[in-house]
Amino acid sequence: MKHNNYALFIVFSLLLLTAACSQGTKLEITNKAHTDIHEDSNCQEKTGFIEYDSVVYSDGSYAVSGVKYAPQNWLVRYVSKDGKLLATVSSASETCPQRLVYGYDDKGRLKYLLQFDVKREPGTLDERRDSAYLHFRLAIDSIDFSEPDTSRHKLTEIKYGNEGYAYEVEDKASGKKITAPTGYKLNVSVEPCAAFWSSDLDGGFYYLKVDVVPVNKDNGNYTKKRFVDFVPMMEEYYHGGQRVKIVCYPNPSYDDDVKTTISFKQENGANIYSRLKGNSTDTLISTWKGGRLQNEIIRSKWGTVLNVKRYYYLPFGKVKREERQYDFKEKKMKPTVEKTIKITDLPSEENYIKPLKNSFWMNFYDENDE
Repeated sequence: MKHNNYALFIVFSLLLLTAACSQGTKLEITNKAHTDIHEDSNCQEKTGFIEYDSVVYSDGSYAVSGVKYAPQNWLVRYVSKDGKLLATVSSASETCPQRLVYGYDDKGRLKYLLQFDVKREPGTLDERRDSAYLHFRLAIDSIDFSEPDTSRHKLTEIKYGNEGYAYEVEDKASGKKITAPTGYKLNVSVEPCAAFWSSDLDGGFYYLKVDVVPVNKDNGNYTKKRFVDFVPMMEEYYHGGQRVKIVCYPNPSYDDDVKTTISFKQENGANIYSRLKGNSTDTLISTWKGGRLQNEIIRSKWGTVLNVKRYYYLPFGKVKREERQYDFKEKKMKPTVEKTIKITDLPSEENYIKPLKNSFWMNFYDENDE
């Protein structure tokens, strides 16, 4: 899908342009360079994009725009003369653009994040012209974060305490708030999704991430919480500096996602994980030793062992798996399946303790943050 979308924002920005012009704004484009793979066969090697624009404004600010190949996702970054990100306009090749404007306080900290409502903005205009870059740049300057149009804009405000830490994040339209309790602070960031350049539907978007973390971890007993666009994503519980429990909340975009709770303990040199999913009353208990899965037990809420899988490691990368199932009629465990599998078919403990890695949160998840 060819992205001649640079005037997508012309119509909505004209409304703001009037205000900017009335204030005597003389901002102009002083230089613009364009290249693409049709003009330069080495464009992708030189720039990383199949289409690339560079725009310089009279106040020293600039914009860079790029389209990548397969899928043709798109990103424009507007940057101030001192290097602060002013706005991003981005989209996956099969989605409407996301338009974000960033506002800073007098200490240079991110204070506001304004997002235009995609559903209320005009559709695609098959145009490409310099005026699109100028109109949106002027629109950025005309925004008054203290009086946003909440019918068209979603505005997030970040509040900082005397210690310099963010302590509250608020969605001004809905009134939703994330507030740090005593002894905690908020780490706030706006980050591209994991599939930003790779998915034509799920890519092209930035997300607001808020982590509630302790100011001081000296005693080793604390919790950590993460939110994505004000939706709870996970909670982690630490004791003595060791993570002992993690709660993964369902992604509301997926109807079949469920809450998952994993608890951890150590016994006799083994790591034992207890996993409970959704409304199930049965707990999956897995035991690992030396990084290898030893057994998996499913236990009912009444303590009855319903299923047991044991793993015996053989030469040449083979593993024998023995399974026993509870027979309710005879009220005892009975052998069901014995199978030899490859060791590579088993999960790794490293992945097992990162339950978000292969979950419905994959597009929002950075395993290095756990």
